[in-house]
Amino acid sequence: MWASIDGLRRGVFLACIVVSAALVGCARSGDAPQMSSDVLRIAALQDPPGFDPLVSDNAQLADIIPLVHGFLLGVDARGAFTPDLVTVVPSVRNGGLRDGGRTIRYMLRRGVRWHDGAPFDARDVVFSFRAAMNPRNNVPDRSGFDDIASVKALGPYAVEVKLRRPYSPALATFFSLGANDPYAILPAHLLATATEINDAPYNLHPIGLGPYRLTSWSHGSRVVFEADPAFRRGRAKIGKIEIAILPDSNTEVTAWQSGALDFLNVRGFAGSRAMLASARSVADARSWLSDHYQFDYVMFNVSRGPMRERAVREAIVRGVDRERIERDVRGELHRPGDGDRLPGQFAYDATIRQAPYDPVGAARLLDAAGWRRRGAFRERNGIPLTLEIVGPAGLSGSERLQVQLQSELSKLGIRTQIKTYQYNLLFAQGGILQSGRFDLAFYGWQPGEDADHSYLFRCDTRPPNGENYARICDPAIDRAAAIELTTSDRAIEARADRDMLRALDAQSDLLFLGFDREALFARANVRGVEPSVLGHHYWNIERWSLVSRP
Repeated sequence: MWASIDGLRRGVFLACIVVSAALVGCARSGDAPQMSSDVLRIAALQDPPGFDPLVSDNAQLADIIPLVHGFLLGVDARGAFTPDLVTVVPSVRNGGLRDGGRTIRYMLRRGVRWHDGAPFDARDVVFSFRAAMNPRNNVPDRSGFDDIASVKALGPYAVEVKLRRPYSPALATFFSLGANDPYAILPAHLLATATEINDAPYNLHPIGLGPYRLTSWSHGSRVVFEADPAFRRGRAKIGKIEIAILPDSNTEVTAWQSGALDFLNVRGFAGSRAMLASARSVADARSWLSDHYQFDYVMFNVSRGPMRERAVREAIVRGVDRERIERDVRGELHRPGDGDRLPGQFAYDATIRQAPYDPVGAARLLDAAGWRRRGAFRERNGIPLTLEIVGPAGLSGSERLQVQLQSELSKLGIRTQIKTYQYNLLFAQGGILQSGRFDLAFYGWQPGEDADHSYLFRCDTRPPNGENYARICDPAIDRAAAIELTTSDRAIEARADRDMLRALDAQSDLLFLGFDREALFARANVRGVEPSVLGHHYWNIERWSLVSRP
């Protein structure tokens, strides 16, 4: 049941009791928050499946990997590249990009050490690439890596990457925090002798290059990190970070109200109007509400049952009042949109619009396809038109969206079943999405610095080879993607990207819902927060600080 704002407030004290094993400093309702001067308390909805992002496809992990891990390139609040483990971002001007972009040279920082004190050098970069390409490792997506001919060390502090062909997102893809799937550099001295790393002890006890070291993990309760005193940019200003594992997003907001958390992210896709209002009820806090590049959509499994039919897909696109749903459920956390680009973002074109809301036209499409009403619902040749909607459990906004979608489809005469799963099961190797055990799924894609979204829709990225969980395979999309990924001309790249979006609309391959707006909240004594348009809000975590209260 969708909790009311008053219900959330009444539940503050109870929530402190329920989650006291995971949280510190939980105040009684009405009391001022009691905070440690050197501990930042944040929350996650679930345990990460492990701390090696190379073999773990999980949004919870993607949020926190900048704490533990290092990348060749980082990103700032605007999504622009920054040097992380390198001294400079490769470019034509500095000699890092050569041969029309087919050769990339990375100059590595000297004096960098892993959390266990071992030195970092080029061997770690070469090993990390080999691990990414090892077929025994369950790497979620190898887009970009497949286009690399070789990675070799040019001495201990230089690495050369040679591409088989031009690949426009090469910098963003290769061990960059700006990648759509950010893979971190791994320690060769710990993992190079393993035949595969899917279940390596390292996944639970990572040794990284980030500003924080993992010091304890009480599964299902709390994860604790402590600042690495030898971090290459200087010891982080906050000595300890504690992540409470909370069961659902409403409990997360309740913990924030109680004073048990110092930082809160009311995520657009997971959030709701009630959650936003509850978070704002805390007076002693600073807040940010900003657009986010994440685009949300209802994913259609175009390889299963009635969803194979274009008429059924188009009827859903035309027959669902998406603007009303988003307005009612998420309010300010939603920004309307008809595609995968915000205004001002690369390749945005205001003339490309999804089919408008037209329930009468949707009903005609279903009738013409032979799906006729028999009472409240439709059937064809005695077979009912029944679809299965799947989504993550524990996300208030997402669960409410599923119920609203079910209501909209019921008006069209389409019977639906809703099934929710823990996030890890949804995205696991052989899990619900990868195995195709769904008809409709709410999906939000948080893009990285690169402009490529094609691997969500290309034939060659259908599972198990990538993240095209919708199983879309359209020659028009593949042609456009091939142009976008190989050209060095931004105008041609943008034109190809728009062609891909037009092809998705033409076949009604998905229902675009719009974009996230994220609401971030921090206690008044938390300084240094700079929201990221890519969602990596901990990109500068070593510069965050907790100031003393008077």
